[in-house]
Amino acid sequence: MTNAPVNPLWSLSIQAKHIDVSSDFILIISNDTLHVFDKVGNLILEEPAPLWAGVVEGGLITIEDTNSTEMINGIGLKILRIVWISLQNYSSESYTVKVKNLPWWLIAKGDKQIALVDLEPMGYSKLYVLGRDGILLSTNLSVYPSDILIKDSSIYVKGISVIQKFLDEQELNLKFPICNYPKSFDAHGNFLAVLLMNGSLSLMENTKVLWMKDLEFREGKIHECLYDTHISPIYGNVRFFGNYVLVGMDDRVELYSLNGTLFWRFKLDGNITSLEASDLLALAVTPNKVYFISKNGILGSYTTNVKHVAVFGLDAVIADSQGISFLTFKPFVTVTEIDESIAREVFSNETPDLQIVLGKAAAKFVNAIFTRDTMEFNGIIYKSAWKREDYCLIQPENGRGFIVGTHRYGTKACLLYYKERKPKKSVLIRWKDLNRNSKVEVEEIEVVFMENYREP
Repeated sequence: MTNAPVNPLWSLSIQAKHIDVSSDFILIISNDTLHVFDKVGNLILEEPAPLWAGVVEGGLITIEDTNSTEMINGIGLKILRIVWISLQNYSSESYTVKVKNLPWWLIAKGDKQIALVDLEPMGYSKLYVLGRDGILLSTNLSVYPSDILIKDSSIYVKGISVIQKFLDEQELNLKFPICNYPKSFDAHGNFLAVLLMNGSLSLMENTKVLWMKDLEFREGKIHECLYDTHISPIYGNVRFFGNYVLVGMDDRVELYSLNGTLFWRFKLDGNITSLEASDLLALAVTPNKVYFISKNGILGSYTTNVKHVAVFGLDAVIADSQGISFLTFKPFVTVTEIDESIAREVFSNETPDLQIVLGKAAAKFVNAIFTRDTMEFNGIIYKSAWKREDYCLIQPENGRGFIVGTHRYGTKACLLYYKERKPKKSVLIRWKDLNRNSKVEVEEIEVVFMENYREP
């Protein structure tokens, strides 16, 4: 197990009430403003805060209060506007939904849809599944909802002792003992992982229980229910971690295979108050730290008093009392397909020794100023000529390598140089197309400046 400190790629002093992250964007809602940033912290969109928002691949979904109501059968319903915004061309589509009571904790986001519950404390609550073009599903719930989840194309609504599953307009009721109901649950394909109130971990496939394990826990409280009284864990969460089951119990995390085999167990520095996971990265939150977890164990930690976390792929967003921080465990951080292709071409399937922020993504982090055809570094302006001559900078800093050229040719030249030399200090490089084939080759690379340093 490693527990090295992890440095954010960037941070902002914004007090966040809600955060979200997708493959391309980071969403932050402060008291009165919605902010959308790209993966290197550039502001993409800013507008008044809606009731709720989430980011999906290439887009933004918002739920807005129209401040209008409509009386139906003597009941006043709020009219909400659902807006889908493309963050590529900023086009949008919208429609309205009428609800009586919309709790924010009963809204869930999927890849291409959202689900929400119109909560009715004294009667049947209603589930809405919403797509870009309108309402996909509207149905009454047979349970009093306390949690909602979208995974793949399935929607799960948790009652007390029943989880309702909706798929292709078909409903499946997953029933549990009245006094030993789910404390935490997650879904993956047809699998459902459930941590029960007595501390048992169960894996189900549809309605069939595949296996069950009684987990040990230290922090518990008495749970009295009708004919049964038992001790229930205070700190307990379960999440799917790709094709594995990740459990947080007290101050430890455990990873299980789908057949119930325990792969590893690690102890943390405090009780786990929150556990979140994508297919590639998991975050375990304790009162003073966030632990970053891969399927091989603990990658590192970040010391902070966390308010909110969000994770997607190998990216994570953390909100604390100081603001928000973006962290990523990708070997290459890029924001353009060209830079991504350069990384693949130079490194193929190899992984660099440091995380590399490449091309346009690195421009805002290095000590240089760029125009269309020039780079200004150390007070000197270096002029590039498209496909013939280019300049680039390698700047290692805070455990990362920032590499950027004026054009793509310089970016590739510096990446080739970095792969061979792995410099520890800043290097300025010139590439000139000596054989006029418009290709970057190692023998055409020349070091213009190298920051002086002494070997330790």
